[in-house]
Amino acid sequence: MNTKRKALSIFLPLLMILSALLCACTSGTAISYAPDTQDTPGESIAAFSFLYFSDTQADPEAGDYSSVGELIADAVALGESPALAIFGGDTVDDGGDASEWAVFWQALGASLDGMATAAVAGNHDSHALLASQFDYPHTAPAGQGDGFFYSFDMGGVHFLMLDSNIMGAGRQQDIDWLREDLESSAASSADWRIAVLHHPLWPVVANPKDEVRAETMREHFLPLLEAGGVDLVLCGHQHVYTRTLPMSGDGASADGAGIVQLMAASGAKQSYILGDTAYVAADAQAPVYLRVEADESALTVVAYDESHSPIDTYTIQKPSE
Repeated sequence: MNTKRKALSIFLPLLMILSALLCACTSGTAISYAPDTQDTPGESIAAFSFLYFSDTQADPEAGDYSSVGELIADAVALGESPALAIFGGDTVDDGGDASEWAVFWQALGASLDGMATAAVAGNHDSHALLASQFDYPHTAPAGQGDGFFYSFDMGGVHFLMLDSNIMGAGRQQDIDWLREDLESSAASSADWRIAVLHHPLWPVVANPKDEVRAETMREHFLPLLEAGGVDLVLCGHQHVYTRTLPMSGDGASADGAGIVQLMAASGAKQSYILGDTAYVAADAQAPVYLRVEADESALTVVAYDESHSPIDTYTIQKPSE
């Protein structure tokens, strides 16, 4: 399934010279989300697990992906056979540079062989190149071009992969796409619904630009996520690990019911300084990655630091019928 990634590790010197050819022919893997590679909507697989990484880009001055490559390889090895790896945007520092993608995959080696992969777009990403690096089903809404809005189902989980770069504009076509997806049989019959986007709905680092974007996303998209029964939001961008309290509107839910947002930062860039945010329930310095396990009754997220020690655990239990 991942022969193209293997080719990157073997022919990296040539790929660095022929970056245009790399973009067209040899980057990433290409499995499709056809019926034989997806779960039947609503079907549950016991102890399905996946890994979540975000902002894995190297420090731009160093350009070295060896540490994140080692982090990901060890996370997979220790992860009790995860079926999927999700990247929450800004996977590399210059997502429009095919040669940098080659360096990234060289650092990862064969660590993701046998696993499905998925990614959302970050502010450092190029849509065209990003789609060629991961298992992307190409189900963006009509007129979206290469925009990164898509969904897929695996292990009883319905994943909503959202493009927060575009969500900041509050476009009607994107709002309509999300509403229609959440009303689909795949979403409504899933055991769990997880939304993945790069920029946070609830920022944890003081940044006026991020605040404005988040306000727009909460105004136009959060009501749909809430009405659609989304259980969890995974994000990145602000280069720190945080888990929020259950959220509703602009802050923590008064009754404890709401959507929890987890932010991961898995790369070599320095952690940002956490703001004075009352809705943060747990935090840690980067790098951090997540392992998420889902079955019919519970969704459990464990955050790990760079030494692969668990630093935070959060579990959602299904209400007993």
